[in-house]
Amino acid sequence: MESITKTKVTTEHIDRMVRKAFGEEIEVANIEELTEGYFNTAYLVTLNNGDKSVLKVSPSEDVTVMSYEKNLMKTEVFTLESIYSIGGIPVPKVLYYDKNKEIINSDYFFMEFVEGKPLNNVRDQLTSEQYNKISSQLGDYAKKINSLDGNYFGSISRVDKRYNTWSDAFLSMIKELLDDAENMNVLLPCKSNELYSMISGYQEVLNKVKKPSLVHKDMWEGNIFIDPKSSRITGIIDCERALFGDPLIEIVCGFLVENKRFMDTYMGKTELNKDEYIRVTLYKVYLFLLMVIEGAYRQYSDNSIENWAREQLNNTLEVLINIEKSV
Repeated sequence: MESITKTKVTTEHIDRMVRKAFGEEIEVANIEELTEGYFNTAYLVTLNNGDKSVLKVSPSEDVTVMSYEKNLMKTEVFTLESIYSIGGIPVPKVLYYDKNKEIINSDYFFMEFVEGKPLNNVRDQLTSEQYNKISSQLGDYAKKINSLDGNYFGSISRVDKRYNTWSDAFLSMIKELLDDAENMNVLLPCKSNELYSMISGYQEVLNKVKKPSLVHKDMWEGNIFIDPKSSRITGIIDCERALFGDPLIEIVCGFLVENKRFMDTYMGKTELNKDEYIRVTLYKVYLFLLMVIEGAYRQYSDNSIENWAREQLNNTLEVLINIEKSV
């Protein structure tokens, strides 16, 4: 996907980055841009010793990004290393991380190459049995990731966005999105103060989350790599949006609420209680609000994602209004 946030890196610069990361004797044999991402630039780099690694490059500092997108690479490296350290979860190992901006005006890191294919690219080729097997694996991995506890709620990379309660963290996330929308003159379904007031009315429900859990927060099928033959997950990638918060946000941002096999493995049930349903609805508002706003920052070549997200946001706000009426 074309996006203004993607930094184009020259072959000469990649050569220098490789030598800095792996040694002066290592040279680049081949470079292939990986185009499916939406935010960072990624390249598959084959070295002269036959090794393959993925180079991820953050947006340049002179590119305007959404508030929550600042220092995302720091979040991703922290999260990958944290998950990798506990073992048993197929995330790529971070090989080298450089934030000094000596070669290019962006942070970058090299990580292991993940074998397999993105689940969204092969889902139509899978049987129900194969898909259910993959969904169960993902539920297990998500639980293990969420087992990593934090000592604060909120942002991993921004100290000023860490909080003692989940409601404070989540409301800060909403406030940032609304400010981002105002900065880019993004039209919303209702006034910002009305939307914020609606969501802030659920602080008590949000604060039933007492433990900050590490949440990947982007487990959609494009970030899950599989081996179609064995129905085995080979990699979970793109965790730059991770935070410490409510594990329920995982099933929303991964579009997993309707995946019964995942839900059964992840939560031990497929139905939500009332408080969980309210929180999931709030997280849907957050997700679709984010997707509506980000197009103005990314300057995508088409607005199909934004149009879909607007429809989902309108529908979800109706659900939230009906919840308010029933309380």
